[in-house]
Amino acid sequence: MPPVSTTGSMKSLKDLLIEQINELYAAETQSETVLAKLAAAAASPKLADAIRTHIDESKLHLSRLDRVFGELGVKPRRIDSHGSKGLMEDCIAVAGRTKIDPHVRDAAIIASLQRLEHDEIAGYGCTKTWASLLGFPTAATELLKTLTEERRFDEGLTRVAETLNRTALEPMAMSR
Repeated sequence: MPPVSTTGSMKSLKDLLIEQINELYAAETQSETVLAKLAAAAASPKLADAIRTHIDESKLHLSRLDRVFGELGVKPRRIDSHGSKGLMEDCIAVAGRTKIDPHVRDAAIIASLQRLEHDEIAGYGCTKTWASLLGFPTAATELLKTLTEERRFDEGLTRVAETLNRTALEPMAMSR
């Protein structure tokens, strides 16, 4: 089955909600491989552990999205989401940069991963609001749970970055 374009016609807010839920589903499905590569590339055990934990959360996010589809009365479709796909490709490219200081690569991993997470946060925030407005309370609750977890992961990455970014400065200080 070829991917469905996200540029089709939308006649209602529910159509937009379904399209965006499909994009989130595609992103969550594709993220497991990307997150595993980032965890393997991370020099910091703390960063690697945070990413591995998020892999498990992503599986939970998919099961919640399945419940959302159920309440909406639709099945997930394979969506071609260029935005999240590009962000994931950026993450993989950063993970593959082995000729830079490992602490600097960790800082780059966090930056690229946070861009991906911010895209998901925006998607979950919008869809939660739309589901609530359209009278889908279970969907709104499930989306809010995931939104909360995505925000928590982003905040955790920021905390890890505060330490790692200082460590990334050390080789530069030594070369002065």
